[in-house]
Amino acid sequence: MNDPAQDILSTPTQVGQLEDIPGASQRAEFLRLLPKLRDIAGRDRNFAVSFASSLPGEGTTTVAAQFAIAAAQSGAGDRIALIDGHLEGAMLHELLGVDHSPGVFEVCNEGVPLRQAMQGTELENLDLLTAGRIESSSGYLNSLRFREIVTELSNEYDLVVLDCPPLASGHSSTHLPKEEAMTVLVVEASSTNREVIDATRHELVLMGANVIGVVLNKRRFFIPSFVYRRL
Repeated sequence: MNDPAQDILSTPTQVGQLEDIPGASQRAEFLRLLPKLRDIAGRDRNFAVSFASSLPGEGTTTVAAQFAIAAAQSGAGDRIALIDGHLEGAMLHELLGVDHSPGVFEVCNEGVPLRQAMQGTELENLDLLTAGRIESSSGYLNSLRFREIVTELSNEYDLVVLDCPPLASGHSSTHLPKEEAMTVLVVEASSTNREVIDATRHELVLMGANVIGVVLNKRRFFIPSFVYRRL
């Protein structure tokens, strides 16, 4: 019989900070991604999407967090699971005000039950699986177990959102093949050049990922943004 304590999500350690996350004012724009992803997935729920980038600092963590929050606040009642795949330099636990561990590392490498590692947030229908605390300097992750937990969460939650490390970091254990998730490439506007983007897309494809599109992040509007929407 399962320990009942393992079925109770923790409450956030800090409350009232979701509106302080960068990009909060653009949440409606993030929400516009959801129906497009549903069309590509061919289903309304029980699927996963990964956000990845070429280089550090392009904003995958912000995009993943705001997209997950927007989906949770959409009013549809969907249950959202957000996973921090940054084994080094993880930030989602700080942004959402929860404990750093246990998380992905402890579930994959130390046998911590998945339900025990899932943490609640300010939003009742948004739960977070942090990266966890890596004890080994090698940062090795049981990637097979990671794929299994994404599948488990995809069966339990309406939407699973993954924040993945940049390809340039050399850490690929939390990048997923097309069988487990769709992949969206986050690109910093007016910064990352086309050659780097093309090389990243090619590398992701070689890894078996399904790169379905690009999110142009940190775009500067030289004319008011509402004008762009009318073009």
